[in-house]
Amino acid sequence: GSMKNINIIGLLVFYSLAAGAQFGLRHGGLDFYDHMDWPFLQMFAVAVLFLGGSIAVAAFVSWIIFGPQNRTSSLFGTKPLLAVLMAIVPIIVVAVFGYENDFEMNPHLAGAAMAGLLVLYALCEEIGWRGYMNDALSPAPYIVRGLLIGAAWWAWHFWFLDEGSTMQEQIQLLAILTATSFLFISIIGMSRSWLSVAAFHSVANIGMLAGAFDVPTNKRLLMGGIALVILIAIHSFWQHGDKKAANCRPPANIK
Repeated sequence: GSMKNINIIGLLVFYSLAAGAQFGLRHGGLDFYDHMDWPFLQMFAVAVLFLGGSIAVAAFVSWIIFGPQNRTSSLFGTKPLLAVLMAIVPIIVVAVFGYENDFEMNPHLAGAAMAGLLVLYALCEEIGWRGYMNDALSPAPYIVRGLLIGAAWWAWHFWFLDEGSTMQEQIQLLAILTATSFLFISIIGMSRSWLSVAAFHSVANIGMLAGAFDVPTNKRLLMGGIALVILIAIHSFWQHGDKKAANCRPPANIK
């Protein structure tokens, strides 16, 4: 496809909605974390629904207004069973390890609940970044998509508005998200599944970033590491199956 097939207005509508909602919820009058005195798990669930959900909604609104925009990805992609399996892996791993909490919930149940919310949050984000945005930009070369989506994803977090944020820190975060962006584009390029890439995204959140997820670092890294190894195994099995299937297909020009 040529670059003419990129719907710039659709992309701007998507990004304005996603970034606007994020700004309002994190830094605007609706700033969650300052105004809510709810129990932690409920607060986390609401944050997931609003902060994550707003991006998925932005993607669907743009699809509804402007049509598919080169859309090739979906919830389950080319292998629904493997996609669901991948989404469940982080939940099972964290449930087995357990999440010691101060809200008097069974640690294994709490682990499943927290990891389930992290997967849901990651899924909402991925519908936007690697689903909507990567598809909409698909006529552009891989390197352009990786850089654009990485930058858009970084800016959407509005981390540079946080107190004590330094230029050096922001450059590091931009580099990390851009590298991750290239990686996730490759994953969804093969699987076509939002769930598969959300599973990897949630593992990154478990292992590194989810500050709200109050677990000792070494335990977080161990949980994230085990889930990651299992996901890579499923991903390569999926890829291998797709390659075999591709070799069995008749050439495209034979009708």
